[in-house]
Amino acid sequence: LLAMPYCPRCGTTLGPGVPINPGGCGRCPTPLPRFARTVRLGPYAGPLRQTIRQLKFQRGDFLSIATADLLACAIAATDDLPETDVIVPIPAHWRRRLARGRDHAALLARRLGRQLSLPVEPLLVRTRWTPPQTHLSRTARIANVRHAFTTRRLEELQGANVLLVDDVTTTGATASECARAMLAAGAQHVTLAVLAKSEPREAYAEYL
Repeated sequence: LLAMPYCPRCGTTLGPGVPINPGGCGRCPTPLPRFARTVRLGPYAGPLRQTIRQLKFQRGDFLSIATADLLACAIAATDDLPETDVIVPIPAHWRRRLARGRDHAALLARRLGRQLSLPVEPLLVRTRWTPPQTHLSRTARIANVRHAFTTRRLEELQGANVLLVDDVTTTGATASECARAMLAAGAQHVTLAVLAKSEPREAYAEYL
């Protein structure tokens, strides 16, 4: 599953023979997300899905390091990315951190920073609790996270190329809202880096 080609704009798996277009694919959401590029390991399925769930709920420290290192390799091998100035994790609300005992996106970002020799800064702040997005449509997800994030230490975002980090993306609504806040604060470019893209099974059925 990790070797599947995917859309560099939204991260969706592309079928065999479908050309990779930096501007997007037929499954890109409308409107397009505010981040300009996506780097991922694979679809949220099979062993990768099981691994991520173990990381979130069972504290799989070795797996956390291994998956972060794989993502670091994927980022380093993506030759059309602008040079990254700072890595920023998507922050979890304190209630979710308390329930899980950790902020996995922050742990992933710190490991990426070490592997890529890049600074990691908490430049995003979640301003309010948002209900889980799992069963919401993309339109509802966009409304759910609208203005749920703000930025701090604005001088570090001026003209910066940001690597925005999370474990899983589905519609990209949360990451897009984070990118919107950072671009409004002066960032130049935002790339989303995730372990997995959640998508319908038919998106990659031809590979199975």
